[in-house]
Amino acid sequence: GGMMSKKDADSVKLGSNLVVGGLIIQLLFFGFFVIVAYAFHRKTRNGPTSKSMTTTNNWYKHLIALYAASILIMIRSTFRLIEYVQGNDGYLLGHEHFLYIFDAALMLGVMITFNIIHPSEINAILRGGKYSKGFFKMVSMNGTRI
Repeated sequence: GGMMSKKDADSVKLGSNLVVGGLIIQLLFFGFFVIVAYAFHRKTRNGPTSKSMTTTNNWYKHLIALYAASILIMIRSTFRLIEYVQGNDGYLLGHEHFLYIFDAALMLGVMITFNIIHPSEINAILRGGKYSKGFFKMVSMNGTRI
């Protein structure tokens, strides 16, 4: 980012290339993460462990939340990659509504998803204790509100 703000054209080009390269690496690693999560999902569904078959079996909804958030983040990262490839005078940077749609709205969707299906529930399932449910409610594993 800092190299792109310099007056030197070579530094700006190098900074832009570093950002684009970083975004490509981010997309590749995040895509690999989603593939590994799906492989885990498939293996656990086809050959469930005793832990995954307990009565507090809520892991499936957390994987669905993970997939939903991952799709939104992948769309956002792809948008950011296209935005940086187009450069400072590109169409996407010249039209602010794309930023609201493909950046702010998608990240709002991720936050809402993880607020409704909060990851703290997994820790509570595995170790016992409290987890977040909804916007401002904490509950214990037996379902009582704290």
